Amino acid sequence: MINVPWFQVFLLFLIPWGPGAAAGIVLAKKDGIPLGATIALYVLSDVVTAIILDPLVRLLHRRGERSPVGRKILETVRRLGSVTQVTSGRLGLPLGLFVFTFATDFFTAAIVSAGLTLSRLVAWLCIIAGDVLWFLIILLASIGIATFLSDDRILFVATMLLGFALPPLIRRLFGKPRERVPDPR
Repeated sequence: MINVPWFQVFLLFLIPWGPGAAAGIVLAKKDGIPLGATIALYVLSDVVTAIILDPLVRLLHRRGERSPVGRKILETVRRLGSVTQVTSGRLGLPLGLFVFTFATDFFTAAIVSAGLTLSRLVAWLCIIAGDVLWFLIILLASIGIATFLSDDRILFVATMLLGFALPPLIRRLFGKPRERVPDPR
């Protein structure tokens, strides 16, 4: 194993789910990696993931069109993708994909982006930007918590909880308010 702190943080950031980002943040803090370098490592991990994931998403898309079940799944993904358009005009779909990535995750957005009428480069830029925004919020919250916690294990658990709890909380706070159904009486 390569024993270079920044490389270890980068490898942790490549873990797609779970403790990857949280563990990378804690390790970067422990190893004294500057904040800008930590953010750059996360962005680089997203770029590498996009380069690996794009051919797989395209392959799944092509294979899905060959079977009735696959076509049904792709139609559902397309419908989900059309919901992501937040405004009319040229920026509606890219902005929607950005918000969708922030609200869901990198991989769900990658799958949905395959059904959108966006260039792959623009789609990936929006996905990476949404994911990096999520990471920045978790990173800044972790830095704030780290000032009160001296034990890295507790910081790791707190960062993990933030990573899982913050997106639903933000969706709840900033999502569309549900319309009240009029009382039938």
